[in-house]
Amino acid sequence: MNNYTGHFLISTTGAQSDYYSAPLAIRPGFAFNVEQEKDESILLAGGFPAIHPDSPFPLSPTLQLNGDLTDINEAGIAALARAEFTRNNSQSYRSYTLEADPRLTVLSADAASLHAFIDTYGGVLHIDPLLTTGYDPELATAQEIKIEQTHKGLKLNFSVKQPIDMDRCTYCGACGEACPEQCLSEQLFLDFSRCTLCKECVTACPNDAIDLHIVEHRELITPALLPLEGAGVELPETKKNIYSEGSLPALFERIYATEIDEVIDWNPAICQYSARLKTGCSACMDACGHNAISQSREGVELDHIACVECGACLASCPTGALQYKRFGDGQFMEYFRTFPLTPGSFVVLGDAATLHKYWWSSDKKACEKVFFMEYPQPAALHALHFLFLHAMGAEGVIVLGPAQSSVSRQIEISNKIIHELFQKSQMVQQITAVTGLDLLLQEVGNGAVPAHVYHDFSFTNRRTKLMELVQFMVEQSSVEPEILTGPATEYFGTIICNEDKCTGCIACVGECRVGALTTDGETYSLSHTPSLCVQCGTCVTVCPENALTMQSGLELRKDFFQERLIVKTEPAQCKSCGKVYGTKKSLEKVISILSAKGMWDKTDDLLSYCDNCRVVNLYESSKNEQANRAN
Repeated sequence: MNNYTGHFLISTTGAQSDYYSAPLAIRPGFAFNVEQEKDESILLAGGFPAIHPDSPFPLSPTLQLNGDLTDINEAGIAALARAEFTRNNSQSYRSYTLEADPRLTVLSADAASLHAFIDTYGGVLHIDPLLTTGYDPELATAQEIKIEQTHKGLKLNFSVKQPIDMDRCTYCGACGEACPEQCLSEQLFLDFSRCTLCKECVTACPNDAIDLHIVEHRELITPALLPLEGAGVELPETKKNIYSEGSLPALFERIYATEIDEVIDWNPAICQYSARLKTGCSACMDACGHNAISQSREGVELDHIACVECGACLASCPTGALQYKRFGDGQFMEYFRTFPLTPGSFVVLGDAATLHKYWWSSDKKACEKVFFMEYPQPAALHALHFLFLHAMGAEGVIVLGPAQSSVSRQIEISNKIIHELFQKSQMVQQITAVTGLDLLLQEVGNGAVPAHVYHDFSFTNRRTKLMELVQFMVEQSSVEPEILTGPATEYFGTIICNEDKCTGCIACVGECRVGALTTDGETYSLSHTPSLCVQCGTCVTVCPENALTMQSGLELRKDFFQERLIVKTEPAQCKSCGKVYGTKKSLEKVISILSAKGMWDKTDDLLSYCDNCRVVNLYESSKNEQANRAN
């Protein structure tokens, strides 16, 4: 290739689209110089956004690399261009400009330090200064400070001594003359560090404008807080929006107008963190190193301002409750319905900048059976993506980019599963420098094409799809696999139920949003599907009988994907109307508790009735008792 080749998807007559390529003369920072027919418009082109940031049409690194560096034919590249166009149009997320907000509340126990900070940064920041000890004529001294996190910042509640009622004061000067300590200034500042509370000023005031014991309760809402060293205040457990002098650069990054893309979405319907119980899965919060994720009354709260789109939370989420709206799990599946992967291919995944670097340094020779795919943030990749590519026939997957623990863990579990089932090592590899990619690509074409390729592109949620893929591979395997254990499998396992303790209250079922625990109302049975269980522990926490325990490990056996009956109870039927109103075990439990407290009367067995019949029984008993008294 001697010239830069442009790859274009264009609209023609009607709703049709067409693909063509042509040599171009381009320069970084300038728009494409493309001649277009009057009835054509460019829908998408191969290229790199970094060198054409103001392109009037979307640019696809995926299209450029595969058009230039692979042996894909024209029909294939046309299908790829359409898949890229669909992918680009399917992105939907809220994007807006956050206006500048330079407000900062600074706390200090030393007035001189606080004045020095104001002198240094007052021209850049809008500072609300508060002293925590001592007094200064230009600073308010806050007492009994309570600091709370809010959705958009922090809330401070505190008290300030307010001895002078300005509505009554006539500025006659009588108080200043009367004060023996000279602690009342001409600015009406009362220095309580010198005041002896002699009340001479109170007596001297002709308008009763002075009360030395009056305090004013104040509330301050602030986007950011900075306690100077030794401020002596109790801070919230979560330090979001709280800075120090050493972290001022991070503060300055946030105070100016910023473009915010809310590209991470949270779905509470499949999240295994219980806000009500304050327990459960905390994988996303544990993974986030930027204080962008917290747990709130609603569940998981995302701070899109603090988020740097590192991808750690996305890779860590075992259920898919957190989704990447630039390229979600469902979009990833659908992509390959439009553009089927050639079995036996190597798939190279990287962000636009890394793929651009590789394209620039490559010799532009066509690689056989290689597919380059731009993924906006490789650190957000999950085992779902890797196993899906393998099930579709990928010989190997190469992830380009810096090694991060989140994606490294996903690569590890993917390789463990594939090695255990097919005795194949390092199916997924990560390299941090593009210089090592050519060496890896030399292995392309050496592997056998799988006999069965996965073609189910439907999508419900991450966990369900992941387990469908693993089950598909288990069925293709000819080995007798072992149970996989270790840190990489921490979100896989089974729930064990002690039948002697379980009363069938099904409190656990209500907390399992991924459907790993289910109940049958007709047979009064509790079942568990191990493959869906993410080992969050919420069911164990909520069980009132301590009947449930967790056993971690990924069992690569067929029954791991099937529903298992773990306990069955007998229904308790109303002895009056026959209605089922609970289980016999739960009834026996209540009777046992009441008996132990001397509160159970066997002769008046009201617990053997349903709610309605119990009321009727009580009413009849009351009528009979009144009749007996009357007689």
